[in-house]
Amino acid sequence: MSVYFNGDRNHWTYDSRLNGKRFKGYALDPNGEPCSTKTEARRAEALIRAQALQQTPAPAPPVSEAFTVAQMFALMAVRKSTEKNWNNNRIYLAELVSYFGGTTPEKEITEQRTWDYIAWARACPKRVYLGGGLTPSKFAATHQKPGFRATVGHRAESTINRYLACLRAALRIAHDARDGTGRRLVPHLPRVPKLGEPEHLPRPIADPDLDAICRIIPAHLAAAIRLVRWMGFRKAEVFSLRINQVDFSNRGVWLAAESTKAGRAEFVGGPAAAMDLLCQLVAYRHGRDGKPKPIKNPRRAFSRALKTLGLEHRFHDTKASFVTAVAHVAPAAVTQKLAGHKSYETTQRYQRVADQAARSAIEAAAAGAAAPIPPHRSPTRYSIASRLSVNSLKDLVGAAGFEPTTPSPPD
Repeated sequence: MSVYFNGDRNHWTYDSRLNGKRFKGYALDPNGEPCSTKTEARRAEALIRAQALQQTPAPAPPVSEAFTVAQMFALMAVRKSTEKNWNNNRIYLAELVSYFGGTTPEKEITEQRTWDYIAWARACPKRVYLGGGLTPSKFAATHQKPGFRATVGHRAESTINRYLACLRAALRIAHDARDGTGRRLVPHLPRVPKLGEPEHLPRPIADPDLDAICRIIPAHLAAAIRLVRWMGFRKAEVFSLRINQVDFSNRGVWLAAESTKAGRAEFVGGPAAAMDLLCQLVAYRHGRDGKPKPIKNPRRAFSRALKTLGLEHRFHDTKASFVTAVAHVAPAAVTQKLAGHKSYETTQRYQRVADQAARSAIEAAAAGAAAPIPPHRSPTRYSIASRLSVNSLKDLVGAAGFEPTTPSPPD
């Protein structure tokens, strides 16, 4: 305990602690007047301490109830429902809640329980979405049937990783959030693994093949493919273009933030050929009513053309043609910018296809190689046995690096 006179304030002051709580203030007598002596100040302090001891202790903070799986995913929905991929996350959340159980306490989602889910997901059949550009809820409302169809085969590791990423994000959000008592909703963050995926390289479509495809597909689809090849659009971006996005003054197209994969507004410059094509599309009118009639299923029309020509590509390979063409003539930073890649690792996959240094090394290695080996003679006989006589077994053993078991092998 401490009682002292504060000369600046001209008051006796007390400063003490009781059960971890600090008591400090001016020493006052029972009438509320400042104490005039040290003895009176000590009596005032003792009275304060006695009153503190007689007070009922504060109740202990209530223990948080079990935080359930449904509450965890509901918390994620509040944070993520405005993002572009929310429709996909809703599908992932529905399956995760169904598997783990909505009333299951979150603490039961251990690493082993996650691996049990992975084993179950690997046995699930592969599903194909039938709704096209419609969201699953709109498709179910208009068609009165499920929007997915099971096909032959099982889920790929990349598909399961999307569900695991959703689970990982929900756990992280709940781990960072706190309840009314200040406790974390998820005290211990369990490990959610990421499965290994095969790394595919982009396969650009050669320009002659693109020309052949464009000659046998509908005009609107051909125009979209040429714009992708010249300006590097993604499929969703090129098929959602509107006239007001085309800027002939600045020679390019404006993309709104909500329409891009990275969620940021972009301006895509176009070469002269692309701007001429955009000018034709802006002025284009179809039929007597002047209303355009878009392709009902661009992917199916594109696949049909590939089958006719005997080619194997994806529609996204048209963008790969643009990015690799840029990578041949521009540095990595420019390639990443024009491709619209958020991560440089994605751009590196395209640069591996257009790696001029690797091509030069291969050409140099081939130029310095020896003459080709005749096809009717094995490499061993041509390089070793043909230079040795038939009866030189001793020399052959020495050339092969083996120690003979006898002092001298027979000739």
